[in-house]
Amino acid sequence: MATARNAAAAAGSRQAPEHESPLFLGSVAKCFQVLEALNTVGRPVGLTEIASLSGLDRSGVQRITHTLRVLGYLRQDPGTKAFRLSGRMLEFGHTVLATNRLRERAQPHLEALNRRTGETVNLMELEGEEIVYVSRFPSIHAVSVDLHVGSRLPAFCTAAGRAILSRLDAAEALTHLKAARRTRMTPHTVTDLNGLRERLEQARELGYALNDQEAFLGDVSVAAPLMDHRGHPLGAVNIAVPSPRWKVEDVVARLVPALLRTAATINDELKYF
Repeated sequence: MATARNAAAAAGSRQAPEHESPLFLGSVAKCFQVLEALNTVGRPVGLTEIASLSGLDRSGVQRITHTLRVLGYLRQDPGTKAFRLSGRMLEFGHTVLATNRLRERAQPHLEALNRRTGETVNLMELEGEEIVYVSRFPSIHAVSVDLHVGSRLPAFCTAAGRAILSRLDAAEALTHLKAARRTRMTPHTVTDLNGLRERLEQARELGYALNDQEAFLGDVSVAAPLMDHRGHPLGAVNIAVPSPRWKVEDVVARLVPALLRTAATINDELKYF
């Protein structure tokens, strides 16, 4: 289930000039506001609460939910009249994953890295000003952060996001940073542009990005970019560990070499992508 914080960040990242284009359909946007409200709350919800969560008026929500129910994308409890997402929504997620060629190429290498380290290994891609988890192999140990495929986080304060941004043209990376809602997620989060540009430059020089509890307290993360044959970043492979079990210097000494080897192996295959 997406967290409210993730949903808020997602809403912020979508506020781009494109929404002012004459091609932009407000009715479609409202439909997705309803779907996102249901996805965020993660339980059956009535019309009044959906209207509150989505920021839409109740009559508009009533028309949208009726349409989505008729089309089969929502289910409605006959007794409580509450709505929830239907199983038909799963088809979209399955298709997204099944047609993701980067995920297909990286998957066996991520699984091998997970077995070798015993720690959580992820594949992330950049979408707007966020990174989205497209593959995830959980740790054999207890973890401090419980995320899943489809989870989204701000790119500016995550190792994967910075690893990807570090491989973009400097001007393009700066555009992403300026467009992001640089909200402090923990006391350790770096939000100022100068500090973030320094971290991107460091990631470019080292070949990986390190995040020490900037996205979540108790979470240390390292990530290396995955590149196409032109040198453009397609995503990032990431290892995430809990700080109670791992010191930063141990992460660098013991996990980064394995991370870089895995990324290099995948990148060799991506030359023919």
